[in-house]
Amino acid sequence: MVGILADKYSTKKIWHLTGCVLVTCTFPLLFVRCWGCYINENLDYLSWWMPLYYASLIVVFQIGWAIVQISHLAIIPSISDSLQVRSELTSIRYMASVLSSLTVYFITWIVLKATSYSNFIGPADDYKFREVSLIITGIGISTFVVFHVFFKNRLLTNYKNANEISTNGKHQNIEHGAPSKLPVTSKILHFLRMPLLYQTSLLYVFSRLYWALSLVYVPLFLEERLSVNPSEGSELVASVPLVLYISSLFFSFLLKSKISSCGNQVAYLVGSLLSFISCLWIALAIHPQASIVQIYLVATLIGAGSSITLVSSLCVTADLIGPHTHQGASVYSIVTFADKLVTGIAVVAIENYKCDDVSVCPQYYRGVLTYACGGSAVLGILSLSVTTFLSK
Repeated sequence: MVGILADKYSTKKIWHLTGCVLVTCTFPLLFVRCWGCYINENLDYLSWWMPLYYASLIVVFQIGWAIVQISHLAIIPSISDSLQVRSELTSIRYMASVLSSLTVYFITWIVLKATSYSNFIGPADDYKFREVSLIITGIGISTFVVFHVFFKNRLLTNYKNANEISTNGKHQNIEHGAPSKLPVTSKILHFLRMPLLYQTSLLYVFSRLYWALSLVYVPLFLEERLSVNPSEGSELVASVPLVLYISSLFFSFLLKSKISSCGNQVAYLVGSLLSFISCLWIALAIHPQASIVQIYLVATLIGAGSSITLVSSLCVTADLIGPHTHQGASVYSIVTFADKLVTGIAVVAIENYKCDDVSVCPQYYRGVLTYACGGSAVLGILSLSVTTFLSK
């Protein structure tokens, strides 16, 4: 819905600002005690008021986040018609995303260390996360204000200009001769009829699925390992994801300068192979007694593979949009919606298949990283093969 509305009404910058305002107004409140949630003699109303209060905030926050994500992605094709510039901007965007994640961890670590830190976090620590959320919100406000003050977007929404740009042979091949003067609704239907849209969506879906499952289940896999080898220290649960993020940041920076020379599809293939090798390594060598060095090396491969596939899949999406930047939000919304749907189904399925008795499946999450993440990498390679074959 955001994609269709953002293409039809107003500019991407206005939509982005609207999403930022919604996120700013709701995110800090998620970490503050709800209005009216005070301990007294009558606690019956809390059973319905607290879920209603926080669910309402989360719904508004997610709508705002969807607006921010879709509009920001759609701005990239509107900045330049050059495929190389779009690829570089996509890489920069991903690097900023990884840096923001690292910043959140760093701020949380500082706040926890600066206060009465303990090994266990309970209800008494709620004020710490309130302070973290306020600091993060402050940083967010300053960055999007700077963005909207200094960023001047040269929108390529003029149909005449789009028609001139579409004379480029590469764009014509991608769009299969799409007429550029169709009405908005007809243009949406045109993209929906394109098999390449769904093939491109699969590339992004499987890259996101691999990344999301890795982030969720690497810490759980490490907890399984610590239950067998407690002497390794619980800091492993934090240090390994940190290595994963740093690796992702490094390879996305490396990809920024190399993706135009090797091509988006070749980059996606390399990233998928690295992802598959990491899963194969976990299956064959990362047993409970394996060295910590191997775990860090696998985390490096996971970060490398995920960053390369994510950036290259978004670049393929930008190529698909071509000169039709006035439909960019719709295309990105379709691609990201598929990601949310598939990832949600995958996580629910994985948790439902988990055995209740830990002794029966002591290495369940190792299997998840092997088969679920490895399967995502393999499906990504198969989708790339089909996309490459049909685009010729």
